[in-house]
Order: sequence, then structure tokens, then C-alpha cells
Amino acid sequence: MNKDGIFNRRNFIKTSAIGIAGLGVSGKGNLLNGENEETTSVFPKIKKYNTLGRTGFRASDIGLGTSRAFNVPILNAILDSGVNYIDTAESYGRGTSEKNIGKAIEGRDRKSLFITTKLHLKEDSLSEEIEKRFNKCLERLGTEYIDCLMIHGASSIGVLENKGFHTAVKKLRSEGKLRFTGVSNHGARFGRSQDVMEEVLMGAVKDGRFDLLLIVYNFLKTDPGEKIMAACKKKNIAVTIMKSNPVARYYDLKERIEKLKGEGKKVDQRTLNYFNSMKDSASKTEEFAKKNNLQNRDEIRNAALQFVLDNENVNVLNIAFRNFDDIEKMLSLSGKKLTGNELKKLNNYADSGGNLYCRHACGICESSCPENIPVNTILRYNHYFDTNGSEKYAMEKYAKLTAIKPDACNDCSGHCESACPYNLPVKGLLQLADQNLKLG
Repeated sequence: MNKDGIFNRRNFIKTSAIGIAGLGVSGKGNLLNGENEETTSVFPKIKKYNTLGRTGFRASDIGLGTSRAFNVPILNAILDSGVNYIDTAESYGRGTSEKNIGKAIEGRDRKSLFITTKLHLKEDSLSEEIEKRFNKCLERLGTEYIDCLMIHGASSIGVLENKGFHTAVKKLRSEGKLRFTGVSNHGARFGRSQDVMEEVLMGAVKDGRFDLLLIVYNFLKTDPGEKIMAACKKKNIAVTIMKSNPVARYYDLKERIEKLKGEGKKVDQRTLNYFNSMKDSASKTEEFAKKNNLQNRDEIRNAALQFVLDNENVNVLNIAFRNFDDIEKMLSLSGKKLTGNELKKLNNYADSGGNLYCRHACGICESSCPENIPVNTILRYNHYFDTNGSEKYAMEKYAKLTAIKPDACNDCSGHCESACPYNLPVKGLLQLADQNLKLG
């Protein structure tokens, strides 16, 4: 019971091993293409389904974005609630994500689900290699076909034109193993061509062979997303969204410092330097939160997600659900419209705290760095760590990064900050990311 005497399903799920083990069992096979029957799921149901561009599939407005290897009960709960769009990748959890999805979809109506997986490719990747890796994805997912194969994090137009990819796609389609193709883009990636998101994805639209795009879009980064979405609409290309929650990390950092001080532990000087560099902007953010009676960031986060869902050119908003609490909180937003008051809060937040958020897929500052530090890549990994709760995944990715790390920023005058059009404390962001992501 909560303070009002109302049964709290969140606590029930957490404390009932029987409930967790049984989630989704009786709901399997009940999802139709956009029309779900009643199941035993205790979570909110999807309220809206959108046509996924030229694919014709009716997809839930909130999709499952699985950058982590979730356990099967969580996946079952999500699917039982009406989510029928699943985004995964070969590299997520070294294939564990695909394996667990395969277990969760077993026994369900396969035609009721739209499953996308992704492969990292080079401009010269061969068709034989692509087919072999694709078939491994099929095996892990335990399905006879995949709805959409995406080029994962395509950071150059050259990757889109890869002959091996298109040759493999033609063969896989003829064998009934693949239906559609797509492209995702996070911005420039270390060690690859530095084409920005707009160039790559507008190139994919112009190419004409891709049916679906996965792009970065949120209330603090609307451009070039809106330009890309408008172009997709003209060609009936589906649009799915990632990186939709840009809420600043000031409060997390403040709580961390206060906790360390309370425990009598030393606070790293770089952390203090970054925290102090944020204070001017953060004070405005705190003033805004106090004025609007915001006790935590949930209201802003919800409004941020509704901002994306409210855009008629968005087909699916992908969310990386971390736990059962996320399922309850996020799925309740399905089909909801952004109110004028919520939009006002977002605009006020953008004015007061917008310069605490590094725009994903921007990359404008990277060319100014004399050490060639991959700012976009490092801060993307820190987003996985800080916002998505994928700490282990983010730290593993960072450990494998062979580029020069933010240690080189210590004696730098801040070329990246001078080049940043959003006036971000980029040096501080990089140094905090380095502290978060270092192993040991």
C-alpha cells in the first residue's frame, strides 16, 4: 500500500518472485498487428500504434531499444503490455540481447512483432561476411526472418553505398530471411569518416534503398532531426528515435559530491572543477525547478519523451527500459499529448539548463581539438553510463577506445569549448566522462 492506501504494483513486482517469474506467460500469442488483447500484464498498455512508413506495419509508439542484455521476465512484461517494435543489434551484450529476445518471443505470434537488428559495417565489408553475421543474428533471435537489418552507426556516406551490403540484402530477401533495410547514426565515430548525422541520413534518404532510419532527436536537439524527418515523410521512410532524454546531470553530480563529503571521502579535483564550471547554469536550473515545484527530474523527463511522441513524423520512440519501474513509468506515456504547460516547462528548461547537455551526433567541436579527442564518441559512452544505466557496457566500450583520452585536456586552453555553439563546458564533460568510465 502507498500513503493513500492504494496497492502499488511496482513494489509487488519487486517483492514477488512468483509475480516476476510469471510475467508475460499467459500473454504470449495475444499480440496482433497493432491490436493487443487483454493479458495478465500489470503494467500500462500501449495506447497508440503508428504506420511504420512504407513497411505498412502498425508499430507501437513506444518501442523496445535494447542496448543492454535484459532478462526475459522484463522483456515479457514489455511485450505483454503491447510493445511490438524491438530494436537490437549484433553487438548488444555480445549477442546476449538477441538471445534473450529470442527467448521472450518464443511462442508469440511472430507476425505481430517488428524486429530490427544492426551490424557495424566498413565501406569495404564483403557480402559473404555480412550474410554470415546476419545468419548468426537469426540463430540467436530464434526466428526465421528479421524485419529490418540496419547499418549500425553509419558514419559516412560511403558505408551506405557498400556493394557487399546491398548484394547480401538482395540474396537474404530472395531467401525470405529479410524484409526491409535501414540506417542508424550517432554522429562521427572514432577511426571513421567524420560525416555528420545530417549528411549521412539525408544521403540515406536520397539513396532510396532504405526503409527505416534511427536518429537522434529531443527537445534540446531538434535540428537536423526535423529536416531529416520531413525528407523521410516525402519518401514514406519510417523514422524511429533514440537519445530522447537530454535532462542535465547536474543533480546527480551534486548528490555524488555531497555523499562523498558526508562519508569523509576526498572528491576528485576534476569533478570539483567540472561542478564549479556548471554552477552558473545549474543555479538557473535549480531556480526553474523550484519555481515549477519539481522535486525530481521525472516531470521533465516525461515531458521530454512526450515532446518526441507528439511529433507526427515520429513513428516509434525507442526506450532502453532498465527495470520494471521504467516499464510502469514510460509506458504510461503512450498516446499522451504534450500539454501547453509541459511545453512551457521544456522551453524554460532549455533556457535555464540547456547548456549543460552535449548534443548527440553534433561533433562540431571535434575538428578544433589539437589532440583529436573523439568528443562525440566519449560523451555518447557517458550517456550510456549516466542516463541509460548501462555502466558495464559503457566502461567496456571506453576501455577499447584507442584514441587519446581526456587526460590530455588538463593543460589545454579549451579549443573545444571555444568551438561549441551551445557554450558547453566540454572539457569538464570529458573529464567527468573519463572518471565515470575508467575501469578500476
